[in-house]
Amino acid sequence: MKSRALMLLLCLVGVLSPFAARAIDLNLAGTLQLDYLFSPFGRSDPRPASHTLDGFTEELSLKLAIDISSHASANVKACFGCHGFEVGMAYVDFRLADEFNIRVGRFSPTFGEFGLRHDPGNHRLSDKPLPYDMGRMLRLNAFGDSVLPSPYVDNGIELSGTHFFDRSLQFDYAAHAVAGLRANTDTPYDVDFIASRSAAPYYIDNNSQPSVGGRVGLTARLASRVDLSVGGSAIWGAYDTRARMTYTVLGADLYLRAGRTNLRAEYLIRRTDMYAADQGRFEYMLQTQADGSLPERTFQVRDGWYVEVEQPVLRNLDVILRWDGMRRRGNTAPGSQLDFEAGVSRWTLGAQYVVERGYRLKASAEHYSWWGMRNGIDQDWAFHLGAVATF
Repeated sequence: MKSRALMLLLCLVGVLSPFAARAIDLNLAGTLQLDYLFSPFGRSDPRPASHTLDGFTEELSLKLAIDISSHASANVKACFGCHGFEVGMAYVDFRLADEFNIRVGRFSPTFGEFGLRHDPGNHRLSDKPLPYDMGRMLRLNAFGDSVLPSPYVDNGIELSGTHFFDRSLQFDYAAHAVAGLRANTDTPYDVDFIASRSAAPYYIDNNSQPSVGGRVGLTARLASRVDLSVGGSAIWGAYDTRARMTYTVLGADLYLRAGRTNLRAEYLIRRTDMYAADQGRFEYMLQTQADGSLPERTFQVRDGWYVEVEQPVLRNLDVILRWDGMRRRGNTAPGSQLDFEAGVSRWTLGAQYVVERGYRLKASAEHYSWWGMRNGIDQDWAFHLGAVATF
């Protein structure tokens, strides 16, 4: 692991040193979060390790940004977490105007509002909203992955821009073509997010068919201390090795700032094809076609939401209230712990205390309500305590 990290660092220095020699500006920034998750499972439900990634979890990111010229810049970001070391971004931007920017390389395709602040230094709670969760929710292995785990990082190209109509109205857009989500099989049940960000066998597209998508948004100044932003996002692509099974992700987001109060809300939905030519692969009976044969595909739907309010109560203390949830509808594999329709709703009450500039403490309590779980579980509690440093 240490040798991989050293090799990554040497590669970053070697690639970017020619630019740094003539750069207008060079900036190194980083974030570190150490979080402890505790969930008090009872005797009737002893907690195996598969229930959640509890205990201590660290998230570290280091970002190097270089302004090559007045129109060009480069960014490289290395991350460390429960998955080990990853390259979170490595791209070049070329900005012709505010309305037209070209980004090429490895980056997070623009989708929704949370993707812009997925780094733990940019959001107030220890974990992500459920539709964007990447492994911290309880009973992950039983319920399955979220709608679109964040950060979603991929290789490709993105066009984006911003147009200011006046001081009170702003329009943003982004459109991308990337390798896309994937599964390393031609008979998949669902997207395999580990395969989508794994070097095994390669960091390449598995079916040579790009995924396309983007976002449009409007930001309006409603009053001197009131801003409102709304947006809509979409992604479409094929994810199996033969490019027959497709997925579609849609999202809507809202952000309202009223004085010192921040309100955020998002809704995401993903429709994913499943290979269905074998009844033995499914728990519930498949609907046959007119000739009596089974269809080649069926589908499942996952949707999720969150509503979050941040309210400063003291100069260095914020209180956060969040309601989020996720649902799954569709056939399941034999022996699955989920019914045809299952879901989870979660309430979180948290606080963030600023010890001093660049150093914060986070604490939160979470209550989960489940339905459609065949093991009979209908509620859980979880508690987070974390520290965050930014530099």
